[in-house]
Amino acid sequence: MRRIAAALILAGALAGCAQEYASEAPAMDSASFRSEAAPMSPQGGAAPAPAEEAAGASPTAPQPSGPAPTLYLAYAYAMGLELPSQRLEPLLAQHAQACIDAGPRLCQLVGSQVSGDPASYIEGNIWLRGEPAWLRAFMAGMENQASQAGGRITAQSTSTEDLTRAIVDTEARLRAQTALRDRLQQLLRERPGRLADLLEVERELARVQGDLDSIQSNLAVMRTRVSMSELTLSYRAAPRPIGSDTFEPLRQAFADFFGIIVGVLAAIVTIVAALIPILAIGIPLGWVLLRWRAKRGGRFFRKSPPPAAS
Repeated sequence: MRRIAAALILAGALAGCAQEYASEAPAMDSASFRSEAAPMSPQGGAAPAPAEEAAGASPTAPQPSGPAPTLYLAYAYAMGLELPSQRLEPLLAQHAQACIDAGPRLCQLVGSQVSGDPASYIEGNIWLRGEPAWLRAFMAGMENQASQAGGRITAQSTSTEDLTRAIVDTEARLRAQTALRDRLQQLLRERPGRLADLLEVERELARVQGDLDSIQSNLAVMRTRVSMSELTLSYRAAPRPIGSDTFEPLRQAFADFFGIIVGVLAAIVTIVAALIPILAIGIPLGWVLLRWRAKRGGRFFRKSPPPAAS
């Protein structure tokens, strides 16, 4: 019985609170309630009612109010292009020049790099930082430009970094440090005291001002990352198709092979042609010299007869 009595007392108290809340709540007609509380679907119409409202939940439940929090998102894009080796470098230079012509307010050329030989293999990269709307328009025409150059887009990616908390915290620190600096400056102006105290206040003021400058720099960098998106373009040469140029080294090797043989034969013929007159004159002359030396050698080196026996 005590439990039943306590339950009845608790139910009465809750009912009284609900009536008091209903009497104090501002009146709202059904039309204004639907315009403020009904969520919108992505197609523009009213979204279907949640399960709680379908089950008969009270339409006077409090709704969250206030502006939506600002999000600070830093976007980074990357695109890979595959192009014929002879057209890669001109297209890379065209993209870099388009960023330069847009001006630093819309696009900033961070860096560019090209390596390789157009005759064999070449690759390159461009790093850009641009205003989001301009950068999206620039990337929208990339596929058409690559197609006109005989290439294609091989890779495309988007990454996002949420800097909301970092920026909000940095702004709070900036306000706190600014207030502290103002108090120190006011203390330095209005409360003159001993020289040691003044020097201590000035040192603290210098330290606070240094922290304030550092915070402002970090905040400016983060805001720049939000206001200017990053784009990395990677270019590489497309594989060369099989054709007459593919077997050119082998054909050149065979051509050099037969050319060397013909050159050696030509050298032999030249040597033989040069030796024929030399041999025609040298052989008879050599034979005459040998005969002459044989005759003279027989005269001077004739053996004497042995002495007679006694």
